[in-house]
Amino acid sequence: MNENIVHLLSEIDDPETIEKVLKQMDVDDTSQESSPRNRFAQATLSDLYKRFLSRRQNRSPSTRAQYKRTIPRFVEFAADNDITNPVEISSPLVDAYVDYLQSEYDSDATILTYTKNARTWLRWLSQRELCDESIYRILDKEELGLTPRARDEAIPKSEATGILHRLRQRRRGSGMHALTELLWNGGPRIGGVHSLDVPDFDPKKKELRFRHRPETGTRLKNGNKNSNTAGDGERNIVIKDEVISAIQLYIETERPDVTDEYGREPLFATEYGRASRSTLRRWVYEATSCRWNPKDVDNCSCDGSCNPDSNVCPESIRSSLTGRGIQRRQARIVSN
Repeated sequence: MNENIVHLLSEIDDPETIEKVLKQMDVDDTSQESSPRNRFAQATLSDLYKRFLSRRQNRSPSTRAQYKRTIPRFVEFAADNDITNPVEISSPLVDAYVDYLQSEYDSDATILTYTKNARTWLRWLSQRELCDESIYRILDKEELGLTPRARDEAIPKSEATGILHRLRQRRRGSGMHALTELLWNGGPRIGGVHSLDVPDFDPKKKELRFRHRPETGTRLKNGNKNSNTAGDGERNIVIKDEVISAIQLYIETERPDVTDEYGREPLFATEYGRASRSTLRRWVYEATSCRWNPKDVDNCSCDGSCNPDSNVCPESIRSSLTGRGIQRRQARIVSN
């Protein structure tokens, strides 16, 4: 109760009137505290993170997993600094969080992952007027001066053509050869390759069809236009003759005659069913290892003792595999 109200009440002689005024003030205060807006504003950062995650049900499992792995780190950091409410988030706190990440990680790509997801969440809070807009803008890639290279590097064309030449000679028609041809000449994501079935390959039309099938175990990064996800991941791509011949030979000679647990015929398979993403990555690790990458001995960073089946060779292309295949060019997309 402020001094003005106390002064006004002191000038009232009737005790009953004073009592009524005080009761009404209590009612007004209780009503204000219990309003939905105020209850939302009083929620803790932990509660708000859970609410944010619950509103992201239509995101891919990998995106949700990334939110679960990164955003709680910011919530914990804030709590360590005695901040549990969104209105208490300040620019110094966010700057301190960036300093903390830089002390923990050497990779700009890792720091960018944490700051990008924290920025997404803080923007969500800002849209609800729970923190200032300037807070999340601090976590801008350019503002932070981050220069991640992990997804921007690609295998040089000279190395790629050399690898493909050796694979065509010595491993023609293998899953490793067919996959490497597809990644270099088509440019799909590993997740997209993982989703392919044999019927998705149409050699007559020179097409591969990428379809979002979460109900039967495979998803595309951007889903489809009817799945309430951002963008449209479903598409047909035109593939080159080298890819067609490699995939055809693989299907005819080396692909195991298996189906997955949903009765689908995975294009890239092992004796146990659909080849996992980690298996597909391992095939590319081996294809780009020292045994297939035609480099001069003096320029090779591997001593030849590696075993790509269990360890990634120093020469293996790792940087682009979590995103776009092993190259940067886009395949031509045709209408569905």
